Amino acid sequence: MTRVRRRQLGLLSVSFFAASGLGLLFLIAAARWLTPTENFHFQAVWGLVFAFGSVLGSVEQEVTRRSTSAALDGRRTPVGAVQAIALAAMASLVVLAALLATPRGGEVVQGSVPVIALVLLSVINFSVLVLVRGMLLGAHALRGYAALLVGEALLRLVLIGVLVLAGVEAGVEWAVLATVAGSLVWVVTLRRLAHAVDWSVPRDPWRQVAGTVTALGIANGLSALVLTGFPTVSIALLGQSNDLAVLMAVITLARAPLALLAPVQALTVPTVVRWSRSGDTHRLSRALQYIAGGSAVAAVVAAAIGYVVGPWAVAFVLGADYRPGPAMAALVAASTCVMAGALLQAAALVALQRYWQLTACWAAAITSAALLMLLAPWGAEQRGLGGFTLASVVAFGATAVAVSRTVAAAGGREAQTAH
Repeated sequence: MTRVRRRQLGLLSVSFFAASGLGLLFLIAAARWLTPTENFHFQAVWGLVFAFGSVLGSVEQEVTRRSTSAALDGRRTPVGAVQAIALAAMASLVVLAALLATPRGGEVVQGSVPVIALVLLSVINFSVLVLVRGMLLGAHALRGYAALLVGEALLRLVLIGVLVLAGVEAGVEWAVLATVAGSLVWVVTLRRLAHAVDWSVPRDPWRQVAGTVTALGIANGLSALVLTGFPTVSIALLGQSNDLAVLMAVITLARAPLALLAPVQALTVPTVVRWSRSGDTHRLSRALQYIAGGSAVAAVVAAAIGYVVGPWAVAFVLGADYRPGPAMAALVAASTCVMAGALLQAAALVALQRYWQLTACWAAAITSAALLMLLAPWGAEQRGLGGFTLASVVAFGATAVAVSRTVAAAGGREAQTAH
């Protein structure tokens, strides 16, 4: 890794960790300001807001890809990137409105009109923020990208601090307002945004845009089932039991280190776009080898550490009631490392515009896990552990094959052109 690349990775790492730390401080401040009942309500709204933020975030890699490609051609970001974000935002608003109209959705916002309005506004906020971040990353404006990450989290913390210090009566509406208003940090980039988009080029066909957004949205939803939603999937398929409680707690804890991958993921799309545009398939092939080798080594090391100290570490963090067996700790740790490699390869598929292949990879992962959990003649804990492990392995293998085939096809076309 070159010195420049290390510096870029360091900048993004610091910004991601700073934003995470500020976000945690915000949640702590909100919890101390609100009553336990109010904070429970606020946490439900927070989860709803960021669930849709995550859906919109799945389109950020596509914006980054288009912005990077345009920058390499000496052009501004095409209006097609705005179309993708706009379509994703409209679809999210429709789904969100339908969800809020249901009894369960109404319970989340508890019929509060200000909260409903703020939650709907958050979709628009996140849409513009995702567009700006993707364009900055594609244009290699990493300082601006990092400033937005930290600025969003810092603004939220400042706003709730002002509310508390001003003696405003604690309320869920105020906490949600601070949450949503933090995403307005994109306003400072409005002039740059207007000039960074090439509004003069023809728009992309809406059917094409819809296909891309649909594929990315489905892929994001399926990957969420494998990652953050796996405990929910397990309970739905296996039912609630004390055996599963420890496993789900261990899986939830093991997911935390995946946040360390965020800076690398952010750089993956623009890097792969540059390599593919330059026809450097050898670098792509080497990168795949490094990911495979690195994931394998990391999995072995993590399994060994998990086997030796995993049970003690989990019990120390979560309490004595959550002490897993050594084999469980080892398998979950190893599977998490394999999943990290799959996430990098998934980002490469977006850069290579293999959207439906990416969707198929995540579908294969969650389907294989579900089949194992339903059909294996084991106990609930063994089936849950087997499902999580299999999902990680299938996700890695499927994305590796998809990227390899794409790179091989590109190399074949280059060879034919040369002759």
